[in-house]
Amino acid sequence: MDRNKCLGTRCVSVVFIIALLAIPGLKCDSSVHVHSTYRVPLTSSTLNWLPISHYEPSKDKNLVIGGFQISKSTDENHEDPGQRRAMYVCRAAESGVWVAGAQLKGEKKCTVTVLGTVKNMENYDLLENVDNAARLSWVTWNKFLPIFPGAVVTETMYVARHVVASNETEKDSSTPTYTHYIGTLNHDERLGTIAYVKSDGLEDSTDFGELLVETEPIYYELTSVKLNHWRTRIIKSEPKIIGQATISNSRNQRAKLAEAFGYEYNYSSYWGQGHAMIKALNTSITLFNRTKLPTINWGMTEKSLRQDSYSVEVYLDPGTGVNVTVKANYTEHEVSYTGQLVSHYNDSESKSREISGIRREETMTDMRVEFGPIYFLSNLSIVPTTVAPSTTRGTTIITSSSSSSSTSETSSITTNRQNDVNNIVDNEDDDNSIIPPKSDSNVQGDDGGPQSLKNKDALGGATNLLPCLSISILSFLVTLYRIT
Repeated sequence: MDRNKCLGTRCVSVVFIIALLAIPGLKCDSSVHVHSTYRVPLTSSTLNWLPISHYEPSKDKNLVIGGFQISKSTDENHEDPGQRRAMYVCRAAESGVWVAGAQLKGEKKCTVTVLGTVKNMENYDLLENVDNAARLSWVTWNKFLPIFPGAVVTETMYVARHVVASNETEKDSSTPTYTHYIGTLNHDERLGTIAYVKSDGLEDSTDFGELLVETEPIYYELTSVKLNHWRTRIIKSEPKIIGQATISNSRNQRAKLAEAFGYEYNYSSYWGQGHAMIKALNTSITLFNRTKLPTINWGMTEKSLRQDSYSVEVYLDPGTGVNVTVKANYTEHEVSYTGQLVSHYNDSESKSREISGIRREETMTDMRVEFGPIYFLSNLSIVPTTVAPSTTRGTTIITSSSSSSSTSETSSITTNRQNDVNNIVDNEDDDNSIIPPKSDSNVQGDDGGPQSLKNKDALGGATNLLPCLSISILSFLVTLYRIT
């Protein structure tokens, strides 16, 4: 008995769901489909069926207009010969069939004809051109022509309209006239028939008229892109060691030495899907400073394994060396941007609008070099800091560059660093560019210098005796002066 009750409950649930699906106008999908040459409807990225329950007056500028109602003025002195009232494209479901019709601006009904019966539907959708991104046109059609690619689909039929001829207008000057009658093309009926509602409220049909067609762009051009770096959000940042090496000068004279560090990393960038844009369309990107970036497939994450190199150059005196560590951060971050999107079409026409989005990138950032103290190769002792400054000694200049084999984006960094000897700097007014000398030149630092130093005690003792000898000589001279 319990099992039968359970089965009965399931049956009731299934019947209830089927009943809900059968209710006219009940749907979850507001996507707009367009006709393709492969007879498979494609989903439009720029059009949307807007339920009347979600309608707001602010969205009027995005609604697709299919014609106008013209109310003639009865005042002979009125300068305006007539008032134009927009008719928006709408669709409604009756008896399980979606058909197109017209909604007059300011009214809350969609006038359609279904199976020969004219109805004013209160539950309907309005056709919305999201951000006015779609390029729409009314293309002349007759029954001897095929359905054009990009023709807007109601569900199984197409949005169409009949052009009202001058002999079809009302003779009474007080009766409004129409520029077009919006209706539905049924391509399966007598090689194609457009059914519509006339101004007198009766149905009529024709085998020629105009179809609403969306033309898709062939590529995008995103220009004048401004990255809002002050709003950058760091998602993750992992410290990485690019490489470690010892640079030494075994020559007989001062020389500039170099070391290259090769590394690879996973790079990715994503510019977002954007609003009312076609996914995977070829897109060229130009920053506000006119820097051109590689062409991408819009809405797709661009991934690559990049192999880069980072070189370090340092000036060293004869018989000295230094330990070098190159570090970086593997960072994932997001930054908002704005730019001008230009859609290019096959007929050489273009359409422009401003867009905004968020760009996400994973890459190596904050490339930096860390140096240990300069030391003598002969005994591994640190080069003392008491040597008199000179222009040929005591200056360490490091230049860094980065290049990539998988991208056209390159960067170069030039930094000035002072070693533990008295230093020569380009800008003496900048305190941050000067590294103060260590208080004890014999104390090994924590920055990767030699672990064992020879003759450390002897050198330290000699250095500590210098102040004492200076004081003794000074006292002797003062005493001699007094005696004299």
